[in-house]
Amino acid sequence: EMTTLLSNAEGQFMVFYFFCAVTGLRVSEAIAIEIDKHLSPDCSIVYVRQQREKHVGRVKLHLKTESGCRDVDVHPTAAGVLREFIGNRTRGFLFEAASGNMFDPNNIKRDSLSSILTKMGRAETGTRFNVFRRFREAVLQRSEARQILIDYWMGHSNTTMADRYGKQLVEDIEYRQDQVSKIGLGFEFPASMFGLRGLRVTEVHAAA
Repeated sequence: EMTTLLSNAEGQFMVFYFFCAVTGLRVSEAIAIEIDKHLSPDCSIVYVRQQREKHVGRVKLHLKTESGCRDVDVHPTAAGVLREFIGNRTRGFLFEAASGNMFDPNNIKRDSLSSILTKMGRAETGTRFNVFRRFREAVLQRSEARQILIDYWMGHSNTTMADRYGKQLVEDIEYRQDQVSKIGLGFEFPASMFGLRGLRVTEVHAAA
């Protein structure tokens, strides 16, 4: 179903859904990612440090919870897609409107997501973006990754003694990168995703 959903999306919307599905970020977090501030040079790590303020098109420099401040590791294949999408851009929001402002979730739902979910017979899920977050959580839970690492990537609050003692695991970047590579994406690339190879970012923006 995730492959089908991506196959029915176009341009920047397709990459946005892909990004949400492989990172598990909340939509307010994904929309607020800035290229020069929140991505490692090779796009293998997303630094979640801010979010879009609800009902207002501006950045809020604090997150829903303290655990929301995290570094989310990205599968190597997904990191390659992000590099292709970014192209020569060095700053600005990863996903942006023609004005250069961050995306508005309501516009994404209206212009793309709602119609795709209806076409798939999934209108009952509403036009909510948590389908991507729930999907990533399911992929992680099916993997052999430690629960403390899953909670870290997803930004879940967890205060048990075992988690406090295991904190060094989430601070070990080499370990995290190895684990995310083993876990995989959880879905097959739709053929349309391969069209990003060599596609100029300006053309991707125009398609959106």
